[in-house]
Amino acid sequence: MKNTRFNLISSIISMLICLFLLVFVIFAWYTANDTVKATGITGMTASEDCIHFKDTVTAKRYGLSGSTEENTYTKQSDGSLLLTKQVIYDASTGTITTITTFEEDTYFSITELLPGEYVDITLGYYMDSQCDGYNYNLKLKNIIADSFKVDYNGVDYTHYVTGAFKYKSMSLKDGEGETPANFTPASDFTWFSSYNISQNDPETVEVDLLHHTWLNSYEALYYTFRISEDFTQYYQLIGQSTVSYGNLLSRKRFRIGSVYLMF
Repeated sequence: MKNTRFNLISSIISMLICLFLLVFVIFAWYTANDTVKATGITGMTASEDCIHFKDTVTAKRYGLSGSTEENTYTKQSDGSLLLTKQVIYDASTGTITTITTFEEDTYFSITELLPGEYVDITLGYYMDSQCDGYNYNLKLKNIIADSFKVDYNGVDYTHYVTGAFKYKSMSLKDGEGETPANFTPASDFTWFSSYNISQNDPETVEVDLLHHTWLNSYEALYYTFRISEDFTQYYQLIGQSTVSYGNLLSRKRFRIGSVYLMF
C-alpha cells in the first residue's frame, strides 16, 4: 500500500508548494536611492492537501556594519506574505528596535542590498502521515532579473544580474531545533548564474536547494537558505570587454518567482 502511494506521488513531476516573489534591488557603487523600491505579488499556495506551511516566513538581513534587520512576514488569507514584525539591531549604538505596527502594508522585498551583505530566509513546512519516508526536493524556480549589455568584439551580448547573486543552503531544523539526518549545510556559495563574455545569458534560471527525506517524527521542518550579493563575476565580465563601463548594475532587480517541492 505504501509503495502504491509512493508511486502515485512520485509520478508528479513538480509540485508547487510555495509561491512568493522575492525581490532584491542592486544599488551599484554603494549608492542608496530611497525612490527606488522593490515590489511584487507575494503569495503562498499548496497544490497538494498533504503539504502544509507554517504561517510565517522570516528574512534576516546582515549589513556590512554589523547591523541586522529581521523581518517576519505572515501569510494572509489570500496567500500573500505581509510584513508584521521588524526587529532592527543598530551596531553603532548597540540598540534593538522592535516594530509591530506599520503605516502601510508591506510585502516581501529587500531593497538597497550592498555587495557583501546577505539575507537568511527561513520557511517552515510539514506533511501528513502518508508522506512518511518520501524523498523530496526543494527548488527555486522562475528566477528572473533585469538585463544589461556588454560589448565583446563589436557584439553586444545580453547578461542578467542573477550573476551578481549567489546562494547557500544553511540549515534544516525540526521543532526542537535539532538537525535531522541526511542534511549537511553547504560549505560554499553557488552562483545563480555564470557569465560568459561571448554568450547571451539564459533569461530565466532555477536552482536546487535541498534534497531530503520526510519522516513523520519531524512533525515540522524549518529550512534556511542564504542569498548574498557579490560583484566578483560582474567585474570579471566587464574587464574582458574593450569598452569602458560605468554603473551598469545600478537600480537593477533580481526576483525569485517560486519556491516549490517535488517528490
